[in-house]
This record gives sequence, C-alpha cells and structure tokens, in this order.
Amino acid sequence: MKKNNRLAFRETFFAGRLGIRGKILIYLAFLAGFFLSLLWLFRSALLLETYQGVLITIMILLATSVVGFTMARSVSDPIIETNRAALELSRARYTRPPHSGGYLEIAELNDTLVKASEDLRKVEDLQQELIANISHDLRTPLTMIVGYAEAMRDIPDEMTPENMQIIIDESNRLTSMVNEVLDFSRLRQGNFELKQTDFPLTELIREICTRVSKMTAVEGYTVTVEAEEDTLAHGDQARVSQVIYNLIGNALTYTGEDRTVRVRQQLRGNQVRVSISDSGEGIPQDELISIWDRYYRSRENHRRSVIGSGLGLNICRGILEMHQARYGVESELGKGSTFWFELPRAY
Repeated sequence: MKKNNRLAFRETFFAGRLGIRGKILIYLAFLAGFFLSLLWLFRSALLLETYQGVLITIMILLATSVVGFTMARSVSDPIIETNRAALELSRARYTRPPHSGGYLEIAELNDTLVKASEDLRKVEDLQQELIANISHDLRTPLTMIVGYAEAMRDIPDEMTPENMQIIIDESNRLTSMVNEVLDFSRLRQGNFELKQTDFPLTELIREICTRVSKMTAVEGYTVTVEAEEDTLAHGDQARVSQVIYNLIGNALTYTGEDRTVRVRQQLRGNQVRVSISDSGEGIPQDELISIWDRYYRSRENHRRSVIGSGLGLNICRGILEMHQARYGVESELGKGSTFWFELPRAY
C-alpha cells in the first residue's frame, strides 16, 4: 500500500510540475552527466589535455541541449495540442490538432476523442429531441383536460359522462407518461428491483390485451392474441407486464392503416417467446441496432404515442437484461416490425 502511495505521489508530482518537456530534458541531463562523469574519470586513460576535456564537455552539453529541446518539442507538442483541443470535448466539440498524427498512440487517442465527440453530440441531439417530444406529448392531454374541464364548468349541458371519461382517459395517459419517465430514471440509476416468481404468462397477456383493446377501441385499434397453450413463466410478473404493455404501445403507435397489433406466444423448449407485431412501415436495417438505445428516436417524424411516453423500448431493454432474457426485433420495410423476448418456462 505504501509503495502504491509513493508511486502515485511521484507520478502526480512530476506530471503536475514538470510536464513532458521537462521530463525529457531532465532525463537527457542525467544522461549527459553520466557521460561527462565517465569522460573525466577516464581522462588520463584517454590521454586528454585539460582544454580538450573542456571542449568535449561543452560539445556534449550543446549536443544534449539541442537534441533534448528538439525531442521535447516533437513529443510534447502533439500532446499539448491534443490536451487543449480536448477542453472543448465537454461541449461535444473536438477538432483534430494539426500535429496529432506524429505518433501512433497520439493518433489513436485523437481518433478516440473524435469518436467520443461525435457520440456526445449525437446523445445531446437525441436528448433534446426526446425532451421536445415528451413535452409535446404531455402538452396535448393537458390541453384536452383543461379544455373539457372549462367547457363543463361554463356550459351545464357539457357535464356529460362522455366528457368526464375523456378527462379520465387523458389523466391516465399523463400518469402513464410520468411513470415511464420515473422508471427510465430508476433504470439509469440502478434502483430497479426484481421479484421473480412463477406466474401465468398466457393469462397475463390476455388481460393486458383486453385492457389495451378497451382503451384504444374508440380510435379504431385492434389487438389480437394467439397462444399455443396456456403456460407459466418465471420472472417478475409486474415488470414483464410492463414490457408487454410498452411493446404493445409501441406497436400501436407505428402500426399501419389496418390499426392492428398481433401478440403471439410460442413454446420453444424450456423457453416461451412472446412476439408483438405491427403492420407499419418497418425499420431500416441500419437502425435496428440502435432501436433499443437510450434517447433513440426513429428517423420518421415524431408521432404521438397511443399509450406511454415513447421511452418504452429502453425501459423494456433494461427490464429484460435484468432478467437475463433474450430479446430482439425483426423488421422489413413496408411489412411492419416484430419485437420479441423469451422467458424460462415454469412447470
């Protein structure tokens, strides 16, 4: 432990007070001193006169100074330039320095910093888009709630069960969005806990599909269920329910003109696969890798989620990875997409 502390102090001391140029010059000074010591030690054996020894000493010092200064600049300039350029990295800006390719390691470092800058810029842009989209999605139900409430207050005839139901539905939509944002935050902080048990998966799927169908039937959406046989699965029932709910919500948002979502349960050995399919435009192949990522948003124009906040896929990914479950997406342009996951069967 003491050895590590001494090493850390030495590295911090030299790095903070000398820098690369100073280190190189000091090392060369030690080397020059070593040769000078040998020169004076063996001066008699070399049959050197005093003035010859002084002349050689001066020449060694000059050569050491020139070589040391040249080496120090050639090594330190690219690193100093890279360090100055890296100060802008926190703003997602990074310009490759002019001397960054002088050494392989420094060139690789600059490649890494350029990639980090691009990733930071991408995340920042997607985060801003996400905030804008969620703000838009929150504003719509709030506007409807306020509008219908004011109409019911000012016009007695508008106090109808239908209008009250609209207010209730929009309030539930707001609650769902807020809950998804909170779950998203908890996943990022690692505060998500699982309570895994054996539970009736097929029955759960049917209940969720029935509930969603009632919520969206007035808008013309249809959710169908196909199951080979009733089965049990092992996992956290509440979280698996959230995954199914979010995947159905995503499918409802992007399904095609038939407004139909198909949920299918298949048995595969000791695993049970749940697939949720839509009939939408599909997802380009180059986007399939990123579809589950945080802040990801499809290239197509933002569409208001039928249910949920639009954070569902990233939440699904976190829950499924906590279950150590396999999951994925299959899509073909013009033919829709199918999201799936697998859980172990319980017997």
